[in-house]
Amino acid sequence: MDNEVPSPPAPPARPSLVAGLFRSPGGRLALIGLLLFLLMIPVQMIRDVVQERAARRDEAAAGIVASWGGAQRLLGPVLRVPFKWREPGTDAKGRPVVNFHEDAAYLLPRDLKIEAELGTQLLRRGMFEVPVYQAGLVLRGHFVEPDLSRWNVQPQDIDWRAAELIVSLSEPRALQADAALEWNGKVLRFRPSTGSGRIGKLPGIHASLGEAAPGLFAKGEAAFTIALKARGAQQLFFAPTAEETTVNLRSDWPHPSFQGDWLPSSRQVGGSGSSADWSVSWLGRDYPQLWRGTDAVDDARLQAGFGVGLEVPVDPYMLAERISKYALLTLVCSFAVIWLTELLSGRRVHAIQYGFVGAGLCLFGLLQLSVAEHFGFSFAYVVAALAVTLMVTLYSRSLLGGWRALAVGAVLAGLYGYLYMILRAEDYALLGGAVALFLGLALAMYLTRRFDWFGGGREGLG
Repeated sequence: MDNEVPSPPAPPARPSLVAGLFRSPGGRLALIGLLLFLLMIPVQMIRDVVQERAARRDEAAAGIVASWGGAQRLLGPVLRVPFKWREPGTDAKGRPVVNFHEDAAYLLPRDLKIEAELGTQLLRRGMFEVPVYQAGLVLRGHFVEPDLSRWNVQPQDIDWRAAELIVSLSEPRALQADAALEWNGKVLRFRPSTGSGRIGKLPGIHASLGEAAPGLFAKGEAAFTIALKARGAQQLFFAPTAEETTVNLRSDWPHPSFQGDWLPSSRQVGGSGSSADWSVSWLGRDYPQLWRGTDAVDDARLQAGFGVGLEVPVDPYMLAERISKYALLTLVCSFAVIWLTELLSGRRVHAIQYGFVGAGLCLFGLLQLSVAEHFGFSFAYVVAALAVTLMVTLYSRSLLGGWRALAVGAVLAGLYGYLYMILRAEDYALLGGAVALFLGLALAMYLTRRFDWFGGGREGLG
């Protein structure tokens, strides 16, 4: 019987080039980079959700504004005085004649003082809120009798009985009661502006001064007082229509934004409200004190103004948008911690497991926004950060071991805390992000300074 010689064992199969590439540190790093690129797809999808929710909020705000009243811009008062001016000419037979042309002069006050009191409230439509206000406005000032001789106007050609006092308001429909006017102590009534009772094409109200004529100007000037009550939302602006315009604004809204072509000369902002004072000279504007209709002062030039906006201190959609911009930073830092743990400990983490961790991190922005719509940004941020940190830490425990998972959780918690400070300190956001990236890169360089990237060192990346 022949003795059979056993065949030698087959050599172990050599890994393929692709498998070997992904087992190397550089290959694993490239695979993580590809995974980060793919995770930008759900990040963008979440950003689209944020934008869609913000658009719904804007639609709700537009609906409230349409019913209540929108941003108000007050311009005036402006005195309109019709007149006829004379132009010498000749008739068909060459005889000298005088031709009369109808026009109107528009006169602005010499001085104007506006007292404004804003009472604010939040109106809700669905889950969305919009700040609105009820404004009590008192306008006081003086007009000086105009000299129209520059346009060849004789005193007898001025129709004082047809004079009108015009106040332009962006949305006259939001007036809550009849506007009161006193002209040299005489009480007059405002009417809706139509036709000649407007400043250009701007909407507003007007009062006929015919009852006060003749004698509109006592000793060359006239005093007026106007009282208005109007509703509005988001903004209240004033135009500097006098040679010296003074505005004293008081509001119970604690988050004002002073805007426009002139900032207040003084302001006070506190938890119970705010106040601001403006003093604006006519030298800083782009239209005269007196013009006639044919001069056609452009409406756009009259839009220069100043005022206040009712700002929402924390816009959850704007902050959610900013959070989505930091999603890549969060993913990179978290993956870097896990990857460094692989390098230094020899534990192996599969690409699918990286994907699960990345998916959990991507959900942070969506979870935060969904809670913030009902309970506010800060509470929602803490809830979302705790939930995601706990989920990733517990999952990392099965991948890296107990204390290493705690290190991942600590880094992630610190990252979310650092991100919160960056979000609340917008002026330092770029500085904070740059410092975080620099420190993270420096730490990675230090921990891997002795690692043999050519394969001689501890591999731990199978």
